Amino acid sequence: MDAVGWRRFMEGMIPSVAVRMQSETEDASTCRLTVKAWSANLVVKLLEVTHGQWLYRNVHVHDMVSGEKARNRKERIRAELKHQMEVGEEGLAEEDHFLLDINLDDLEHSTGEDQAIWLLALKAARKAQQLRESRANGTAAGGNRGAAQL
Repeated sequence: MDAVGWRRFMEGMIPSVAVRMQSETEDASTCRLTVKAWSANLVVKLLEVTHGQWLYRNVHVHDMVSGEKARNRKERIRAELKHQMEVGEEGLAEEDHFLLDINLDDLEHSTGEDQAIWLLALKAARKAQQLRESRANGTAAGGNRGAAQL
C-alpha cells in the first residue's frame, strides 16, 4: 500500500503488486473470481468504506440536531437559558412575564432554533424595559433636556 499511499488506496487505486499477489493466489487455489473481478470488487468495497466514513462525518459534525456544531451551539443556548431563568422576572415589564412560562425541554431533539428565538425575544423585552426605565429616570432627573438643545 505504500506504493500509492493510504488516501489513494481508499480512493480505489490498487497497487500493481497487490494485483500480482491476487493473481498468484488465484493460480494456486480454486478461486472463482478473476483478477479483474477481484480488483473491481475491491475498488467498490473501498469506495463504500470511504463513502460511509464521509456520511458518518457529515452527520457527526454538520447535522443540525445531533452534530458536533449543533451540540456546541445548544450548549451555548443552554447556558444562556439557565442564566435567563435565574434572572427571572427582574428587568422585565409585567406584560412580558409570559416569556418565562415557556417549555424549552426539547432542546436535545430539536435544532435549538425555537430556543434561540425565545432568547432573542426575552433579551429584546429586557432591553425595551431597560430603555423605558432609563427614559423615565432621565426625564424625571434631567427635567426638560430636549429644550436646551433647541
